[in-house]
This record gives sequence, structure tokens and C-alpha cells, in this order.
Amino acid sequence: MRGDVLRGKIMKKIIKLVCVLFLLMMGVIGTISTVNAQESILKVVKDEGYEISSSDTPKASLVVSIANGEILWQENPDRAVDPASLSKLMTIFIVYDAIKEGKISLSDKVVPTATDEAISKITALSNVPLTAGVEYPVEELVKMALLPSSNAATILLSHLVNDNSDEFVDLMNQKAKELGMTNTKFEGATGAVAEDFQGHYTVKRHSMNQPNQTTARDLAKMVIALYKSHPEITQYTRNSTLTVMSGTPYAQTIKNTNHSVQGDLLAYPGIIGLKTGTSERDGFNYIGIYQKDGVELLDIVLGVSEWTSAAGEYNRHKIGNALLSYVLKQYEAQTLFNPGIQTIQGQKVKLDHAVKVFTEKGKTATYQIEGNQLKVATPQGTIYEQELTYSIEKEPDEAVESTYEETTTEASQWIPKIIWNKAVHFIKKLPLLIWVFFFGIVLVFYVLRKFLKTSSKRDRRR
Repeated sequence: MRGDVLRGKIMKKIIKLVCVLFLLMMGVIGTISTVNAQESILKVVKDEGYEISSSDTPKASLVVSIANGEILWQENPDRAVDPASLSKLMTIFIVYDAIKEGKISLSDKVVPTATDEAISKITALSNVPLTAGVEYPVEELVKMALLPSSNAATILLSHLVNDNSDEFVDLMNQKAKELGMTNTKFEGATGAVAEDFQGHYTVKRHSMNQPNQTTARDLAKMVIALYKSHPEITQYTRNSTLTVMSGTPYAQTIKNTNHSVQGDLLAYPGIIGLKTGTSERDGFNYIGIYQKDGVELLDIVLGVSEWTSAAGEYNRHKIGNALLSYVLKQYEAQTLFNPGIQTIQGQKVKLDHAVKVFTEKGKTATYQIEGNQLKVATPQGTIYEQELTYSIEKEPDEAVESTYEETTTEASQWIPKIIWNKAVHFIKKLPLLIWVFFFGIVLVFYVLRKFLKTSSKRDRRR
């Protein structure tokens, strides 16, 4: 009797001990995973021949396929940050929408006021000098907003669409909602807080001192939509320098803040844009568009270094360049099916568009037909947080097939293979210390169990 009570007490202690050890292990996993995430990106950068320090580790990073939003690299894609001048891309988006709708044109002239000229002279803000009373074509203001990130030019463009500052910010937030940017809020048109304009730019219904807020995922949604709707903006953003107001007394050469474009210090072949941003709160940001050999990728790096760091301006590009190189080495574009009538998993279907995805090199994409959709699995999902889907039309058996030959995974393997791949990927990511800790718990449990059995046998002998 006494033995049973003793064993019961010991068992309770064992359970408590195992629970405590399990919680400790979870904490260790979380801590080590975070450290490893930081070390992994630092290793990627180092392996590509760039030098940065641990203090330069970005708060968030993301590389995606522009074609379908497929994620090829991600770290903290949903972490909220201050986008700073990346916000100007939303203003440009709205301006170009207005151009497409015929409300304004690139040749329209805008005349700065004394207030606009005063804004252009605020040295604490990125700017290009403007002269009150001079006619500036919209196209020249766009160049100023995109390359040297002129706040004055951006304000002029926003007021051309709607001269009420609050209502223009409303348009920005409305557009963000339409694009599915669920973690984004704009307070101003340029990315600089309104109070930094020394009274020359104010809002009433939005904050004067709070920065804009967004995430890498939301920025990816915005930039992909912007690029697909208005790819012509890259005719400006691909340049290291441009001359604005040519042939006038106000001509000047402007410099791109994107050091990854051709002709700049950290030029990366294939980069055709897009924008940088810097804030006191979150440091240095960078968005790059890569276009080469039929591949289009979006490269986002947010929160690099402290904003007081002189090296941060360049380190964001080192990281962005390194991530592109890493992704291009790890993945390859595959055309699963061409447009036309195909036999997929024994069914004849019609595809209006080619099915192209990225897969890890040496591997083949998996897919499944569900109803009138072809669903394709991807290693890390998409920025839209849903599977890649393509509309299909079922065809009668006598339909003529296209000449494309299918060489992909059987339907019966689809779900098990995805689960297996994800499990293997997770296990490989776990550090050795975690495994040692886990087997340590198992060993403790085993030894105590043996002890209880031995104790029970002794009691029975008595």
C-alpha cells in the first residue's frame, strides 16, 4: 500500500518534470530558431562575397515570383515596419492609375507654389530643388519622386490627383485595401511624417507624427500589382542617373538611390528598379525588381542597420543582391503545361495560360485537379496565402491534345509528398542541441520508468 502511494507521488513528480523540460525545450527551440534565422541570412550574404555585420540583419526579407506571387525566400514577411519612402510607390501607383483613366497625362504641367519650393529646400528630407512659378511636366516630377525620392515632387503629384491631403491619403488606404494589404496603414503621401514638413504639409484626419506602417508581404502585393499595371515606370527606375528639365534653365542631373541598378556601385545584372526608403525607426529599406532570361523576381529587404549607420545605405543592396543570387541557385523556373488542351491525371482539360512555377532544382512540382481548377503546390506558398490555382475547362475525350508531354507527379502522391517534404524540411532545420535535449528527456523518462518497475518488484517480494 505504502509502495503504491510512493510510486504515485514519484509518477506525479516525473510528469511535472517532463512538462517543465518540454516547456524549456519549446523555449530553446524558439530562441535557437530565431538566432538561426539571423545567421542564415548572414551566411547567405557572406557566401555571395559581401561583408556585413550582425547589426545589419534585416527585420524582414522576401523574394517572390512576380508572375504568381510564389515565395522563394522569406523571413518575418508579416512584421510591421515603417516603409519610409517606399510609400511613394503607392502615390505613383495612384498617379499612373489617373493617367490610364485619362484624368491627367505625363505631359501635363504643374506649377509649384512658394510652399512647394519651401518643401524642396527642407534639408532633413530627400528632395530635388524646385522653383516656384516654373512649369514642371508630370513626367519630370515622376522621375524626381522615383530616383532621388523627392518629397516635394511627390506632394505635387499627390495634389494633382486630389489637392486635399487627407483625401489623397484616403485614396492610398483604399487602394491598399483593394490590393489585400491587410497590415498596412498610410498617414501621409511620401513616407515622411507630416510634422517633418515644417508646417508646409499637414493632415487633419491622419496622424501628423505617426509613420506609415506596412509589411514585406503587403509591399509585395502592391509592387507586383503596380508593375503589372504600369511596367513603364521601370524605364526611369533602371537608370543610375537621369537629367530632368532638359533644355531649360532648370535642367539638373538626378541620382538614383538604388545602388543595385546598372552603372552604380553595387550593380546587379537584371535589376530594373525599384525604390529605397530610410526611417529613423526602422533603418534602411530596399525593393528591387529583377528581370532577366524570362525570369521576373521581386526582392524586398526591410529594416537594415540603424539609420545613423553610413554603411546601411549600401548594406541593404548587398543583402538584396545576395538573396537574389541564393534564390537563383536554389530554384529554377519550370513550365508544367503550355496553353491548349492537355491530358492531366487522365483528364483532358483546356488551359488558357501556361502553367509556370519555380521549383527547387532537381525536383518536380506537384499538382492536383479539383473541380475546374488545377492546384499546384509550392515549397513556401504564395504572398496571397493560398495555393497556386489555374482555371481549366474539361474537354470531351475526342478533343485533340497539344504536343506538350506531361512529366510530373501522380495525383495519388500529391498530398503525402507535400506532407513528407514539409516534415523533412522541418526536421533538417532543427539544430543538433534540440535533438540532444529531446533525447535527454526520453532518457530521463526511461530511467525513471525502469526505477519504478524495480521498486514495484521489490514491494511484491515483501
